[in-house]
Amino acid sequence: MRLINVFFSLIVLTTFSYSGYAQKVKFKKGDVLVDNVAWLKYDGCGTFDSTCSLMDFNGEELMFMNVVVVEGVNPPTKLNRQGDLTYKQITFLGLDRKIELQVSDKKVIEILYKAKILAGGKLDPDRVDILVEKYGTPFSDRFNR
Repeated sequence: MRLINVFFSLIVLTTFSYSGYAQKVKFKKGDVLVDNVAWLKYDGCGTFDSTCSLMDFNGEELMFMNVVVVEGVNPPTKLNRQGDLTYKQITFLGLDRKIELQVSDKKVIEILYKAKILAGGKLDPDRVDILVEKYGTPFSDRFNR
């Protein structure tokens, strides 16, 4: 019984420690809110949109995100009968740099925010390079050989 209590306590502590570091991301009335503070502006980041522009508060586009679907490259499953590969490609405009991720729009924002890619409202090329080094373009690298 004591072992079960210790195990349960560890699970509870781990859950709270992870939830304390997570940012709450919202798309609201053209603003990207992180922990209820406006971080960037957006255009087209809806559920059914395949593109999304992230802009500074002057309306200058900093990043462009689009959904890429590569048909029939994965083994078919019950949920993916065609075997399509779907991922998001994030382009850092003006830096000729890209990353590819298989996560939701909100998770992309969380990754970008945590990477501290903005300095003075503009993209920080050094921080973007670190992000590109970390995530890269694994899907297009795999299919464009």
